[in-house]
Amino acid sequence: MQVGRGSPEVSLVLIYDVEEDRVRGRVADICLDYGLERIQYSAFFGRLNRNRRQELCLRVQAEIGNRSARVRVIPVCEDDLKDVWMFDQYRRDADELKAAAERGAAAPRLRVLGREDA
Repeated sequence: MQVGRGSPEVSLVLIYDVEEDRVRGRVADICLDYGLERIQYSAFFGRLNRNRRQELCLRVQAEIGNRSARVRVIPVCEDDLKDVWMFDQYRRDADELKAAAERGAAAPRLRVLGREDA
């Protein structure tokens, strides 16, 4: 064991359901402050060591206080990350969609990641 290195970073998904808009926004800001990437409106992904995860959880808990909320921090092992698949498609307004259809733009593509892609 090497001394002074701290605990290793672990990938995680943080998801939350916070009723109050203002508090929900501040929880998102906290996640961004810790370098997490927003993957859904109320879901973040990133890598943190144990101390930073605990610190993040304490900050989120303090921000929520006694308000109604649900928060989950879910560790994800590296082997499981190799099997992740993603589908990202963003809506455009009707005029953009119509123009793209008239140009014959390609449909969104599904991207499946397997072990061989990692």
